[in-house]
Amino acid sequence: MSSTEPPRDPRNPYASQPYPPPGQPGPYAQYPPYPAQQPTNGKAVGSLVTGIVSLVVPFVGIVTGPIAVVLGVKARGEIRQTGQRGDGMAIAGLVTGILGCIGYAIFVVLLIVGLAVGD
Repeated sequence: MSSTEPPRDPRNPYASQPYPPPGQPGPYAQYPPYPAQQPTNGKAVGSLVTGIVSLVVPFVGIVTGPIAVVLGVKARGEIRQTGQRGDGMAIAGLVTGILGCIGYAIFVVLLIVGLAVGD
């Protein structure tokens, strides 16, 4: 034991470790930087937005429903190839677009049947 070290207490092993001299780095390493995240696919976002619009806005879903389906399919293909984020949005856009198409198809069929019966 050297004369510059403080006396060690056997009951507390951490008390025997002296502080580092001022101006020197401590015993802790820096955290590694966060890895860069892939951007979200724009077609997936567009698919989700147009799919929601096809369900919410009356009579616009006839146009936006198929657009949502096409954008969702293309987005999923791009996401598989590039590893971008947004697969859940693409799936949600597909589902809402398909539901919008089915809803408006039923509406058109009922409208035609109602016009045919009404004559």
